[in-house]
Amino acid sequence: MLAKLETLFRSDRVFVFLVVFRWAALLPALLTLRVTPSFIPPLSALLAASLVNLAISFFHTRLNRLVVARPLLIGVDLLFAASLLTLSGGSRSPYFLYALSPLLASAFFFQMRGALISAGIFTPLYFLADLLAHRFSDGQTGEAIAIATQLAAIWLIPALFAYPALLLKTVHQTSDQLTLARDQLAEQNVSLGAAHRQLRVIHELTVLLQAAPDLVSVQQRVLGAVTTGLGFRHAVVGLVDPAREELGDWVLHPVNSSFPRAAPLSIKEENGEIFKSLLERKRHRTDAPDEILIAQPALNAWLKTSEWMILPLSLREHAVGVLLVEMDKTAVLTRAREEALTNVSNQAALALGTTILCIDRAQRLAVETERNRIARDIHDTVAQSLFGIVYSLDACITMLPHQAEDVKRELADLRALASNAHDEVRRSIFDLWPSALTLDLFKSDISAYVNSCCRPKQFRIEFETEGNFDSLPSGLRRAVYRMAQEALANSARHSGAPSAKLRLAVDDGEVSLIISDAGRGFDPSAALSRSHNREHFGLHGLQERARALGGNCEIHSQPNAGARVSIRLPLERLPVHA
Repeated sequence: MLAKLETLFRSDRVFVFLVVFRWAALLPALLTLRVTPSFIPPLSALLAASLVNLAISFFHTRLNRLVVARPLLIGVDLLFAASLLTLSGGSRSPYFLYALSPLLASAFFFQMRGALISAGIFTPLYFLADLLAHRFSDGQTGEAIAIATQLAAIWLIPALFAYPALLLKTVHQTSDQLTLARDQLAEQNVSLGAAHRQLRVIHELTVLLQAAPDLVSVQQRVLGAVTTGLGFRHAVVGLVDPAREELGDWVLHPVNSSFPRAAPLSIKEENGEIFKSLLERKRHRTDAPDEILIAQPALNAWLKTSEWMILPLSLREHAVGVLLVEMDKTAVLTRAREEALTNVSNQAALALGTTILCIDRAQRLAVETERNRIARDIHDTVAQSLFGIVYSLDACITMLPHQAEDVKRELADLRALASNAHDEVRRSIFDLWPSALTLDLFKSDISAYVNSCCRPKQFRIEFETEGNFDSLPSGLRRAVYRMAQEALANSARHSGAPSAKLRLAVDDGEVSLIISDAGRGFDPSAALSRSHNREHFGLHGLQERARALGGNCEIHSQPNAGARVSIRLPLERLPVHA
């Protein structure tokens, strides 16, 4: 209802209402044409008022704007109304309602202030009109009650009309404010919608990148976020090879068979605008027809068929790659889409850079792990065999020439030992090991190996086993074998004891290996502190092997009190290299 009233009393429609009121206010004058005392003929007054109404009816839109712009024009209408009262009987004039029209107009246009001002101006004009009307007629003024009633109408009726006009103006202003707030909220909703889409694309990209197994997958998912997520038609990404300082591995999405293959190029400015943008870390939008994007004729020709935004990708100070996004030549890149593209490119740089760094770190770690494995295997096998060979050769030298036959037999054994050392070298380099290492083979090989290292004297090993050793993974069995080799070789070479005990236990949660002897013992802290002394490399090797497998190695010994090596390995973590 309020909205209908507001629509009805809007300022651009008020003249229509006032025109209707003016025409309706002429009905009393029309009904009293023959009985109205006036200075001029009644028909002349009615004709004058009708002509004014016609003028207002035809030009009400223009008059509406003029009255709003120049409020003093209301005074002209007040003078005309006062003149009409003067010429038609003053307080006894049938045009009194018609005379209220300018007062109502002032109330509608300017609310209470306009009503009071116009009533204040019209009051003396009313008295003057009544006085002049009766002077020109019978010399008698109007009745006091009639004059008082009409004066009350002059003040009360405009004031009553001004109050709802004031309320409706307030409602109209509030409606305008609400409309403005609605428009602002709509704009903010559009902005929030765009920001939500951006965040959703970035979130989905982040989730997908966490599951990406390799660089190619990361590239595909970054390109999918730019094209499918942000709505760009094509996108291309190239990666930097940090080792060679080259840019290549170009991938296009969506896939197009016309996209040419291009070899990597050195990251130099002369290789095109793409490389210049990467070096300067500044985005660049291609527009010049003669610019060279990349010094690869086929790829450059393919890229020149469209307009591209070049976005360099970098992680901290490291260049990661370049993202090329195809631009629509007929559309303007809005600020919201540009911010979204920037956010996605930053996320892409982080994902690609992190993946590249992880791959590089993994490669370095693999190289270091392989070096350590070979070093441990050579020490545990070849070095021990060579020690046994040298020890036996020294014995042969002392036996010559008196015990030639014994030396001959000894050299034959040494040849077999050297052949075994050769096989051990091959195993260490190529990581070869039989998967069928059973407990019986474990015991026999350990015994043969230790005795070959400390020839010509014999070294006895007392075995104590629990659990199912054969059920362990082959890599873990090999690791246990290597650590038992090292610990028993140290005992045979340095303890001075004729034997050692080996206890091997396998349960549901871990593998326990304990080697102990009753020999001369040593100070573990002093031995381990000499980390660069090759004589004690085996002790460090034992601890490193155990840590690499998620376990621990404890060495207990005292001078003249024997030694014990305790190793515990969890079954949950399987070894990569033993």
